[in-house]
Amino acid sequence: MSAPSPVRPGAKPRSLPAALPNYFTSAEVAARYTKVRPFFHDEVMERLRKFVGVERFRRALDVGCGTGQSSIALAAVADHVAAIDASEGMLKHASLRPNIAYRLGIAEQLDFEAGEFDLVSAGSALHWFDQGRFFAQCRKVLAPAGVLAVYNDHFTTHMQDVAACKPWMRTRFAKRFPPPRRGMRDIDELKAAEGGFTVAHRSSFSHLVPFSREGFIDYLLTRSNTLDALQRGETQPSIADWLGLELTPIVPDGVTGSFIFKCNLWLLRKACTV
Repeated sequence: MSAPSPVRPGAKPRSLPAALPNYFTSAEVAARYTKVRPFFHDEVMERLRKFVGVERFRRALDVGCGTGQSSIALAAVADHVAAIDASEGMLKHASLRPNIAYRLGIAEQLDFEAGEFDLVSAGSALHWFDQGRFFAQCRKVLAPAGVLAVYNDHFTTHMQDVAACKPWMRTRFAKRFPPPRRGMRDIDELKAAEGGFTVAHRSSFSHLVPFSREGFIDYLLTRSNTLDALQRGETQPSIADWLGLELTPIVPDGVTGSFIFKCNLWLLRKACTV
């Protein structure tokens, strides 16, 4: 079977789901995303390899690749990686590797050959997908023994040894910047079953991410809460100024805090059919 299709930076998906907005289209957001989003993907790949019992995959597809952090991790365990995202701005900031081919595309419309991939993955992107359509598309492009890996990394609102962070996130930040409408962060097992998949493995792990106050502000400016506020007319300087004043007692000048993130991982296989 051939390698993934070559890079097609100008290729446009035929249609985008109308239900949810895309907050990650601007070059400024993509650059900040690349700079501050934590890299935890190697641990996911290690768990994946142990579960499947293989050292390398031949062909992998990364759905919702963003700026390519997840694709880079995949490239270390797969000979060829096709990586798609709905945002051209994010793809322009993606890190290049010889065995990664990036292109525009959406989770609900995977324009690849049937059975083309041994592995399909989606990292921290499921909540922007129509899960039913996504599972149906994954079943089409996966080989019979292929694996679907879905994982989601999120900030738990906890800062190590600083109790004030959690209540601030929930009573100040979330009220000032309510989370916009989006889908489930977790696998909908009913929709997965309807799409022809069974959950074969699930696990989770926590990891610490070091941020100065400025770095944490930059991270918060990549979250859909603040991106939604920007789309509604607020300005980045005003948001950053508010965050700076609010966070000074929590992350004082010269301090690097340890912020606790958690990754949930699901591995799915095609359901057996009689």
